[in-house]
Amino acid sequence: MQKVDESQKNLQKYLNRIEAAEKFRQGYEDLWRRCYRRWRNHKEKLIDPNTRKEVKDRSNISIPYTFVQVETILPRMVEGLFASRPYVAIKGREKMDEPNAKAHEILLDWQLGDRMDIRDIFSSGLKGLTLYGTGVAYTGWKYEEQQVIRKQMMDVVEVDENEEPIIGYDGSLQYLTDEEGEPIQELQPVKMNIVAHDDPEVKFLDLFLFFTDPHSEDIDDARYCGHIEYMTKEELQNLEKMELGHKFDWDEISNEDKLNDSKNQRMSSVGLPSASTSINSEDALYEVIHYWEDDKKVMIINRTYVAFEGENPFWHKKKPYVKDVYTEVPGEFYGMGVVEIMEDLQDELNTERNMRIDYRAFSLRRMFKVRRGSDISRSELKWRPGGIINVDNMDDVQEFKVEAGIGASFGQEDMIKQDMKDASGAHDVVMGTANTSETATTTMTKDNNASVRFKHIISSIENRLLTGIARHIIQLNQQFIDDEKILRVAGQNGDDWVTISPEEIQGEFDLVPMGTSVEPLANKEAFKQRMIELYNVIAGDAMMIQFPDKRRNLLKKVLEAFDIKDTETLLPSDEELFPPTPTVNSEVDPVTGQPIVSPAAGGGANTAAVQEQGLMMNG
Repeated sequence: MQKVDESQKNLQKYLNRIEAAEKFRQGYEDLWRRCYRRWRNHKEKLIDPNTRKEVKDRSNISIPYTFVQVETILPRMVEGLFASRPYVAIKGREKMDEPNAKAHEILLDWQLGDRMDIRDIFSSGLKGLTLYGTGVAYTGWKYEEQQVIRKQMMDVVEVDENEEPIIGYDGSLQYLTDEEGEPIQELQPVKMNIVAHDDPEVKFLDLFLFFTDPHSEDIDDARYCGHIEYMTKEELQNLEKMELGHKFDWDEISNEDKLNDSKNQRMSSVGLPSASTSINSEDALYEVIHYWEDDKKVMIINRTYVAFEGENPFWHKKKPYVKDVYTEVPGEFYGMGVVEIMEDLQDELNTERNMRIDYRAFSLRRMFKVRRGSDISRSELKWRPGGIINVDNMDDVQEFKVEAGIGASFGQEDMIKQDMKDASGAHDVVMGTANTSETATTTMTKDNNASVRFKHIISSIENRLLTGIARHIIQLNQQFIDDEKILRVAGQNGDDWVTISPEEIQGEFDLVPMGTSVEPLANKEAFKQRMIELYNVIAGDAMMIQFPDKRRNLLKKVLEAFDIKDTETLLPSDEELFPPTPTVNSEVDPVTGQPIVSPAAGGGANTAAVQEQGLMMNG
């Protein structure tokens, strides 16, 4: 790492690149904020194009159909991506790597599923990808210590009555003793530091706070990229102590309180309150820019101070980001999301519904034409029960007739919604609102077509995002794990404790996503029925009766078809299926003359059966 003074010379070079990337991103930010507002179902003001004033006497509602589409697609992607564990299988690239691949697969599955709950992380990250069209995830290593209070047996420190007891760690202080002068041992609360986290971390980034080389199409071909986060002074001090290993020159750092303007603009655009500057200096936030190249890492605080400049600390020597898009735009870094695709259709749907509401309102608020010069009070023209209008001539007042029939408008709305479903692929069968009048063949065909589209999207996510994250985690494990890890993993017969050493996770591996399932709903129901029929046909076969373990495995497949995960609690284990067989000794009971049976562990009924067999053998 270069000295910090020398690093300041390169500050302007980094800032020029970062600002160029941010300027490029600004061209997308208006679109993303618009997508955000549509997903939040925010109503834009109606402005008269002639007067430029807000129109308040017209209906102005927004139909949350974009929200419905996004929230229908998102669970399908998450459920399809994480249908079963392990989420990613690891295969040895060479034959000698295969044993280590299996050990690392157990470790990776524990980290993804138990340590960090990658399913929940992806639920949040894929929502951003669906809304804005692009998702970017950061993968790094997080080490964190935490001070906690634990009880442990130790000597009680002798203190005055008015003082709080101070518990020593090493027992070197004075002790409270009993009558015989022996220290009194008690269970006492003790403050201690524990390692709260020493594992990989994965987080999806706010797209408004991520920047990349404007000429790039992906992370790998970008000359540089990075992200921004906001930290307190205390967090920065912990960072310089735990990770960087050197003190910051705080006199060189601007103490201006920084705000996440992107978040504030996004929230204020839908009428939500935005954060303001902190009153207390301790709560002030610093803007921290993480700038990465393949062989370099730079950290800049408040755009005035280079806090770190040095080689990429990760052995994989890659920028620690992966990204994917919902719909790829050839040659461009950012993709298209669901909201952008159906943006105009949402406007048309809102217009159609508002016109219908206005039409109904006009039809209920009667209008009259009154002969000029007639002596009719305007108050008499109010439509009211039992109302009377006094006229000199029957032609003095006539009502404007408004046709009440607006049935054709409903067909127009259905057509718009169908266009939106066609654009997103989330048809009625996907939303769980399939037309009951359709034939099963028609429903299955639609479900198959929708599943093909989602399979393509999920396949991209698992190969770019999930597998990319898993590969970074594997490389970080090989770098940072230097001691044995003891893991509790779910096994067929309950939880098992597995010990994995640093040597067992080394090697070169290939990754295969395993958790994906995009089976059409209709096909899945048909599959369940076929599995039941298959079991009824095969379970009574002579071979299945002869080999009960094979019949158990078949039943396990049937249970899994119904998405039952904990099959081990329902099916017998090998020990239960094949209990030890009791042995018959050659010795003879001198009283009965029968062979003496030695019961094996778990004998019971089997022992009685063997005794009965012995009786039959003897006559």
